[in-house]
Amino acid sequence: MAKIARKVWVRGLCAAAILSVAGVAAVAQQDVLKTRQADMKANGEALKTIDGIIKAGGNPQDVVAPANKIAETAALIPSLFPAGSDQGDTGANKEIWDKFDDFKTKASNLENEAKMLAAAGQAGDLATVRAQFDKVVQACGDCHKPYRHKRQ
Repeated sequence: MAKIARKVWVRGLCAAAILSVAGVAAVAQQDVLKTRQADMKANGEALKTIDGIIKAGGNPQDVVAPANKIAETAALIPSLFPAGSDQGDTGANKEIWDKFDDFKTKASNLENEAKMLAAAGQAGDLATVRAQFDKVVQACGDCHKPYRHKRQ
């Protein structure tokens, strides 16, 4: 009888451990989704800020900080899409993981275009800033078109 009770106890412990690990994984996935969504929203806000500066004929140097923020986030994009993070409230298409090298290339392109935008702002020519801003927006779209869908 004690042998059976011990087996039940060990099985119960194993089941609890498995459920705990699964729960931690679910929480970690939710964290990566929230981080990813917050970072993408921040990129959108940075783009709006830069667009407002351009439309107002503002100081080109004012685009440097938001452009650098976009570049910093772009460098992190691949790490924000770990395998298995296509579940839950996400707009990420499964093609991201099927074509991850292309996805990383597009993120790297966004990073480079955003750095060039920051450099254009630093140089102080608003026309160059406008042209480079369009390239940053295009780089965003180059990734969103194949790899993003509207969340429900």
